[in-house]
Amino acid sequence: MNNTGSSFNKSKHIVDNFERAMREGWIEVYFQPIVRTSNGRVCAEEALVRWEDPLLGMLNPADFVPALEAVNQAHRLDLYVLEKTLKKMNDQRDRGLFMVPTAVNFCQVDFYTCDLVEEIASRVESAKISKHMIAIGISEGSLSIGNDYVISQIEQLQDIGFQIWMDDFGSGDFAPALLQILKFDLLKINIFFVKQITESESARIILTELIRMAMSLGIETVAEGVEFKEQVDFLQEIGCTKLQGFYYCKPIPISKIFDRYVTGTAIGFENPAESEYYAAVGKVNLYDLSFTKNVDGHLENYFDTLPMVIMEVDNEGLTILRGNKSFKMFVDQNYNAKDVETRYSYDYANEYIGVYTVNAIRKCGLNGNRVIIDDRIKSEKTVQLLIQRIAVNPVTKVSAVAIVILYVTEKKGISDELTYNYIARALSEDYINLYFVDLITEDYVEYNPDGMNRDVSVGRRGTNFFKEVIKDAKKYLYIDDVEMFLDSFKKANIKKSIEKNGAYSITYRLMVKNVPTYVSLKAVSVRNNKNSIIIGVNNVDAQMKQREVIERIKEEQKTYSRIMALSGDFISIYTVDPKTNAYACFNSTKAYDALEIAITGDDFFKDSRRNAKDVIYKEDIKDFLKVFKKEFILEKIDESGLFIYKYRINMGDGVVHVCLKAAIINENDGPELLIGIIDIENQVEQEMEYMSTLMAAEDKATKDQLTGVKNKRAYADEEEYLNSFISAGSSPAFAIVVCDLNGLKQVNDTLGHKAGDEYIKEGCHIICEAFSKSPVYRIGGDEFVAVVKGADYECIDTRIERIQRANRRNKKAGKVTIAVGVSKYEGDKFVSDVFDRADKAMYENKKMMKEGDLFMIDKTLTMR
Repeated sequence: MNNTGSSFNKSKHIVDNFERAMREGWIEVYFQPIVRTSNGRVCAEEALVRWEDPLLGMLNPADFVPALEAVNQAHRLDLYVLEKTLKKMNDQRDRGLFMVPTAVNFCQVDFYTCDLVEEIASRVESAKISKHMIAIGISEGSLSIGNDYVISQIEQLQDIGFQIWMDDFGSGDFAPALLQILKFDLLKINIFFVKQITESESARIILTELIRMAMSLGIETVAEGVEFKEQVDFLQEIGCTKLQGFYYCKPIPISKIFDRYVTGTAIGFENPAESEYYAAVGKVNLYDLSFTKNVDGHLENYFDTLPMVIMEVDNEGLTILRGNKSFKMFVDQNYNAKDVETRYSYDYANEYIGVYTVNAIRKCGLNGNRVIIDDRIKSEKTVQLLIQRIAVNPVTKVSAVAIVILYVTEKKGISDELTYNYIARALSEDYINLYFVDLITEDYVEYNPDGMNRDVSVGRRGTNFFKEVIKDAKKYLYIDDVEMFLDSFKKANIKKSIEKNGAYSITYRLMVKNVPTYVSLKAVSVRNNKNSIIIGVNNVDAQMKQREVIERIKEEQKTYSRIMALSGDFISIYTVDPKTNAYACFNSTKAYDALEIAITGDDFFKDSRRNAKDVIYKEDIKDFLKVFKKEFILEKIDESGLFIYKYRINMGDGVVHVCLKAAIINENDGPELLIGIIDIENQVEQEMEYMSTLMAAEDKATKDQLTGVKNKRAYADEEEYLNSFISAGSSPAFAIVVCDLNGLKQVNDTLGHKAGDEYIKEGCHIICEAFSKSPVYRIGGDEFVAVVKGADYECIDTRIERIQRANRRNKKAGKVTIAVGVSKYEGDKFVSDVFDRADKAMYENKKMMKEGDLFMIDKTLTMR
C-alpha cells in the first residue's frame, strides 16, 4: 500500500528502516543495458536502485536518496550498490558470460562522509574484478570547477584504473570547463536532447556537435532515454557509439538478466576482444562531409550531406551495416527496390553492374589502402567513390569499409566531366600482358588484363622463361619480325640495357586474330632487386600506323635518362615547364602511386600546394607552403644550381622523411625544371639515433640513479632557467616545495643502507604521486624539491593534502613521513629566495612533526 503521510514522516521512516531495508532486501539493484550501435550488443551496464517498502510501496531514488543524504548515509547506499554489482559480475563470469563495464553512480556528498577512494578500491580488489570494469558515475550537477577536493578524489580513482563517466551531460553550467580539468572516459548525453530529436532541427544540430566534440576529445558517448527507432537511426548516423533506453530494455533485476539467457531472449553481451573494432565502426559520423552553408553563408540544411555507407568485408562477400539518408535517396533514385540487397556475394560478382566497385571495396578491406575510383552504374551514370577502411575485427578478421559517393555525373551524349581515373583506365585497355621474371631461376608469373572490370589476374606460372619466349615467338609473332625479336630479346641484352638506360624496350608485330598488330615490349628492374624484372606488353598499333610511335620512344628514352641522372633513393620525378608550369610525373614506388596524385597537369605549383593538405605531414604544411613557390625555387637554383628542401609526407601506413631536389636541365626543346623526391628515412633514423644517444648521456648526467627523478645538477639548471625569465620580467607562476624525509638516519643505523634506500624510494614515490604534473628533484640524501607549475600550482593545496594523508596513514603504520615547506614566487629577484622561504617552512614543519602535533602541521607549511 502507498502511505501518503507527511514528507517528514516519510523521511524519518526511510532513515529508521535503512539498515533493515538493506538487510532484508527491500533495496534491490536493477541493471539497465547500454547497447553499442554498431553491433546491437550490450557493451556496458548501469546499476540503478529501487526500494520496495512494505508500507510505502515502490520508491524511486528521488524518493529516498535525499533523506539519506541529509543524514550522511548516502555513501552506504552507493557502496551497497557497488557490492551487489560486484557479486553480479562474478556470477556472470561463473556462468561463462562475457563481462562488460558497469557504471555505479556516486554523489558529491559521498566524498566527504568517508575515504571513498579506499572504500571503493578495497571492495573491487576483494571481488577480484578489474578496476577498469567499474565506471564511477558522477552527474554534471554534482561537480563544480572550484571543488578541488572532489576533483582530486576523482583523479585518484582514475589514476588507479577506474573509468570516470559524466552523467546528464549538457544539463548544467560547467560542462565545457570540467572537460578541460578532468579526462572523462564517457559522457552520458542528457535525455532532454534525445527527446527533441524528432521535433527540433536545432536540437539535432546541437546533439551532433556535442557528439563531435566528445569524439575530438577522445571521449565515448551514451545517449540516455532512447525510446523510438527514429532516435536510434539518427544517433547511429551521427556517431553516438552507445545507446540506453526503453527501446532496448527497461532496468531489470539480476535474476531476470540471467533468466533471459536461459530463455534465449537476452540481447547478449559484447565480446570485449571485439570492442575496439565496433567502437571504430560506430563512431563514424555519417554527416562529417556535409554541405553546411549556401552562397550567402547562412545555415540552410545541416544534414544535406554526401551519400555514405559502411560495409563489412569478409572472404565471401560484402554486407551493408549503416547508411545515411542521402545514401538511401541515392539508391531509391538509381535502383529498383527489388535489385537492392544488403548482402553481395563474390561468387556472383559478374552479375553486378558495379563489379569494379565491389572489387575495389574488397581490396581496400584487405590492404587498408584508401582509394578514389570512378565507375558506371546501371543507369549509365558515372559515379566517383572514396573508399577507406575503418577497422579490422581482431576476432573474426572481417573489415569495416566506408564508401562515400563524391559526385554523380548525369548521362550525356558527350560527357564533359571525364575524370583522370576514368581516362587512365579507359586508355589502359590496350594493355596485353604483364610478366614478372626472376632472372636467376627464370621462373615467371604471367598476368592477364580484365578489360570489363579493368583489373589484372594471374594467368599462368612457369619456369624457363626465355625458352618459353622462343617457342611463343615462333608461334605468335609476325613471321617477318621473329628473327629480329629473338636476336634482341636475350637475357644478357636485357640486363645490359637496363643497367645502361634503366629499361629495355622493343617494338614488333604480334598476330592478333590473324592480323599483324604492333606492340611495344618494355622491361624494367624491380625496385631494390636487380635480379627480377617486370615486362609489359602494350598495344601500340594505332600509334605506329600514324607514325607517332617514334616520338613516343624518344620521350621514353628521355625519361629514363632523367631517372638515371638523379641520385638517391627516389620516390617520384617531375618535369615542369618553367614557363607554362605544365608538368608530367614519373613514379617509381607503389606507395607513392597510392597517394593518387595526378601525373600530369597544367600548373605544377598550384596543384602541389592544393595537394599539400592531404600528402604532407600536418606539422610541415605551413613551412612547406612558405617555400614552395616558383619564384623562390628558381631564385635558389640560380644562386647555387640546386634547390633542396626536406619535409615529411604521409605515405603508406606512416610518415616518411623526404628530400626534394630541383634543378634546371637543358633539353632539345628548351630548359626544363627537373624535380625529384628522395626517401631519406634511413638517413633521418641514423641522425635521430645519434641524437638519442646524446640525450641518453645527458639524461644519465641529470638523473638520480636511486630514485629515477632528476638530481641536484638538474635542479641547478632549472633554477638558472627560471632566473632568466625573472630577469626578463616574464616569469611564469610557480612555487617551490621542499620535502625532507623524517628518520632516514635511524633507518640506516638500525636496518642498514639497503633498507634506507627503499625508505628513500618510498618517500620519493609519495612526492611524485602528489606532484604528478611537475618535476621533482633529489638534491640531498633525504631532501627533495618540486618546482610546481600549471595544474599542480592551481591545485597546490590539494596536492599538499595528498602528502599529509600519506603522513597520517604512514605514521600509524610506522612508515616514512615527510616534512614539507611551500613558498610561491611573488616577484623575488632570484629563485633561491623562494627556495629559502620554503626550506625554512619545511624545518618549522619538521620541528612540529617531531613534537608529535600532526594537526598543527598545515599552519607551518607555507612561508609567504
